[in-house]
Amino acid sequence: MFNFSISWLIFWMKGRVEVDNQSVRSRIPRLLLWVFPYGLISKDIALSDIKSTSIKGKNQFFPLLLSLILIVLGALSAMNKGLAIGILAIIIGLILGIAGFKARLTIETATGRFNIDVPASQKEVLFKIEREIQNRQKQPEPKIKENQVLEEL
Repeated sequence: MFNFSISWLIFWMKGRVEVDNQSVRSRIPRLLLWVFPYGLISKDIALSDIKSTSIKGKNQFFPLLLSLILIVLGALSAMNKGLAIGILAIIIGLILGIAGFKARLTIETATGRFNIDVPASQKEVLFKIEREIQNRQKQPEPKIKENQVLEEL
């Protein structure tokens, strides 16, 4: 089981991905405007259906633009008489700017793609998930005889 933070701003909210011999299960909270939780994305993908996986960096344009605007307005406010508001705007702008850099794990299946986005600092978790998926696909599933279960009881 792999746990990871889903956002820089709400670092205590965690997503979870489990990889076993048969499937990949994910439970990831959804966020509205990077702050407000409003649901959960649950996805179960059979391990045999996965064609490929890839990890890429992703930059979100809107948080970066909003960050730049807040930093500029904060600097202008700090130069005038609103020092406290200016510093607060700069800090919020920096946090939003950092939140604009993400890493994405894409899982390709026969029916489409499934993406898992995490903050850039959590990228190593995506590499572990990808490695675990590839290792599980290489291992043959253990064969169970029909009467084996009854013999063990």
